[in-house]
Amino acid sequence: MKHFSKILLLLLFTLALSACSQKNYFEQGTPLSYEKVNRIVEGSTPEAQLLLIFGEPASKVVINENESKWTYQYLKKSSTSNVLLGETSYDIVESTLEVIVKQGVVTGFDYSQNNKEKKW
Repeated sequence: MKHFSKILLLLLFTLALSACSQKNYFEQGTPLSYEKVNRIVEGSTPEAQLLLIFGEPASKVVINENESKWTYQYLKKSSTSNVLLGETSYDIVESTLEVIVKQGVVTGFDYSQNNKEKKW
């Protein structure tokens, strides 16, 4: 009977903790992927095609009168939080695409993606 009380108490505690969980989801920017980025060809992809594939960039910086740098950024985070324990798990994807456009054509680009994961 003593063991039954302990097991019951443990089950109630576990149930109380799981009931206090909350799922969170955040997404910002243009979704980027290797498949999309591989469609860019240095020296021939026009800026109009970039706009069709990725939409408007997060920023455009003028380098000189014929050249600019377009930056696309993407962040996606899904997590589970518990009132007592805080954030117990998360999955984060961060991507950045920087493109150099000269006279309306892509002359260079750099793509990076970082994935972070925590399972508790």
